[in-house]
Amino acid sequence: MKYAAFISYNHRDRKIAAWLHSALETYRVPRQLRGRETALGVLGARLPPVFQDRQELAASSDLAGSVLAALQESASLIVICTPNGRRSKWVNEEIRAFTAMGRRDRIQCLIAGGEPNASRSVGGDPELEALPPALFEGVDTEPLGADIRKGQDGKVSGKLKLIAGLLNVPYDELRQREAARRQRRLAVIAAGSGLGFVVMSGLAATAVVQRNEAVKQRDLARQKTLTAERTVEFVKSIFTVSDPSEAKGASITAREILDRGARQIQGELNDEPSVKTELGVTLGEVYMGLGLFHQGETLVRSTFRIHGRDRGAVVRQFAALGDAQSKQSDFAGAVTSYRTALAQARRPDSGREDMIPRILVGLSEAQSSNDDFVGAQRSADEALSLDVTRLGPDHPDVARDLETQALNALGAGKLDRAQQLYERALQIRVRKQGERHPKVAEDLNQLGSIAYFRRDGASAERYFRRVLAANEAVLGPMHPDLATTLNNVGRVVLERRGFGEANAIYERSLAITLQQRGETFDDLAFTFANLALVKRALGQPQEAEAMFRKALMAAKVHRHRNLAPIMTDLADLLCEQGRPAEAATLLRDALPIMAETYPDDPWRLAWVDNVQGGCLLKQGRLAEAQKLLKSSDPALAKRWSENTLYGAAFRERERRLNAALRKPA
Repeated sequence: MKYAAFISYNHRDRKIAAWLHSALETYRVPRQLRGRETALGVLGARLPPVFQDRQELAASSDLAGSVLAALQESASLIVICTPNGRRSKWVNEEIRAFTAMGRRDRIQCLIAGGEPNASRSVGGDPELEALPPALFEGVDTEPLGADIRKGQDGKVSGKLKLIAGLLNVPYDELRQREAARRQRRLAVIAAGSGLGFVVMSGLAATAVVQRNEAVKQRDLARQKTLTAERTVEFVKSIFTVSDPSEAKGASITAREILDRGARQIQGELNDEPSVKTELGVTLGEVYMGLGLFHQGETLVRSTFRIHGRDRGAVVRQFAALGDAQSKQSDFAGAVTSYRTALAQARRPDSGREDMIPRILVGLSEAQSSNDDFVGAQRSADEALSLDVTRLGPDHPDVARDLETQALNALGAGKLDRAQQLYERALQIRVRKQGERHPKVAEDLNQLGSIAYFRRDGASAERYFRRVLAANEAVLGPMHPDLATTLNNVGRVVLERRGFGEANAIYERSLAITLQQRGETFDDLAFTFANLALVKRALGQPQEAEAMFRKALMAAKVHRHRNLAPIMTDLADLLCEQGRPAEAATLLRDALPIMAETYPDDPWRLAWVDNVQGGCLLKQGRLAEAQKLLKSSDPALAKRWSENTLYGAAFRERERRLNAALRKPA
């Protein structure tokens, strides 16, 4: 199995799930058990990876394909049992899917809240029930597990009980070995305390420590010098063109140089593992800088096979891997990689203390994308404090930290705070790096987004077009970052009903994105959906439906915030095509998701009602249609003027309703 366990939980219990995920993946298997054949295969020092699904997929009657695949590849299912989990459709569906695979005996429970069997006992409160009903379907007994509620097993014993179930070994065996491990740690601490008194007895020991530190710093400086020399030599060698079949002189491209370097590094520098690692990571980062994310990640991962690398090289490896994962929307994986890089960089022998702020920035952005805004703010604040102390308040690294704080504020809906931070960062960037620097374009892009959120479409379009021109000049015509800017320009053009221009913009954006990312990349939930709206407006309903379906898949995989709008707009298209039953199902499922995702955007819920009213109107159900259309019109009229995409649509339904009401029976 690829995974030791699949953690099933409701998103309100994600703190418990995060603790459990960390506890299982960091658990060191006792030496006496290593090499033993278990349900997870032959045991090593660590358990296999644990799959943690971040949120429930409340919008679908079927589990997403990626989740089903993870269940299939998981040796056990651990269900976090709380009243939240018991009510979760997603948790219950995962239990049913795992049971259908014939592995009910590999299900374990972690009781973390509420009361087990409260709904089945006399006098119990059903609202406190912790056990999901799917656990009892077809059987009368509940799976074994652990209870970490106050006064029960506690987290340490609860973790050991679950691990015993994963390994199919007696709990007492693990408990005794854990107790012995703690005793050894206490002995080490006691020995260390005694040693402290010995060290205090003479100044000679201090002199030895100082000498060793000086030697270490000298060796580190030599290693850095050697790495720099080897790097220069290597870069020179990959620019040397000796094969007549290859491009030469001024015609050689950056991609050709990179590919040459990636091939060349495989067979060189085997006696200098740290230098080889640094070069491999550097080339991987250059690939990613050119938008070649797959190639960059592959090259970075290949460096993990190099033996004998020093801790500083390991820091760079995990930081670069986190960058690659984040750029491809694997935010949970990125958080893990950044945390590993951070822990290694904080070690006194890493020589990479200067990388700590940059790693914290990457961690903050991944946390923010994972909706952990509190953790993201904490990481960004630490990065800013370190950089201001080290570099002063007017350095580009400080601008980077401000941009990270702004991104977090934007994700949390704090538009004023985000705008202030981006404007401060922009001032530093322009003053220190000039108007053409890529980060200047990124800051302008974010300020355009803020103008859009404030319904200032004209200002937003001016910002986005300015960014587009700068990006094309700096990044070239096919860089993935260009696709994001194209999406933003396309959206404001679409909303003002410039359908022909929007079609060309989105077709280009899609072609760029699909070069480096799959069809379920998270931002494609926007691209496919907007292109579908364009195709529909241009009279291409079949193409529009295909695009909506792809948008829906990408949104479901990532529990994307555009999920409910996609479902609503697809339902609108299906109504127009005379498929009211399919449309009604989509609208019914979209309504609660829209309410949860956009609690402060009343026009969103009104749009669901308006589309449903249009469907009823098309079916001739005038009284029902009139009620929904009239109740939804005020919120839509407040948000959208008549010459916009949504404004024209809801007013056209209103005109059709009035015409139908005037028509004689």
